Amino acid sequence: MKQPRFSLLTLLAGLIAGILLSGVFSGPPWAIAERDDSQIGRYQISAWSSYAGERVHHSGYYIIDTTTGKVVDRGHEIHGIESGGGAK
Repeated sequence: MKQPRFSLLTLLAGLIAGILLSGVFSGPPWAIAERDDSQIGRYQISAWSSYAGERVHHSGYYIIDTTTGKVVDRGHEIHGIESGGGAK
């Protein structure tokens, strides 16, 4: 009795493996990244801020060209909180 059950399980496992492998080889090709020279999505901005004291904080930004890796623009400001108008 063990022989037919083993054969059935082996056949079933073989069919499942065959279906999975045929899907891998006959499916759509993998996605390949292609270089796009358009300006869409070329630049990335990174903003930051930090607390520097009781009534002062700093903030700034960088704009990076993701194609060349160079910083295109940057800015930095020091902000003061007027007395009585801000939280301590």
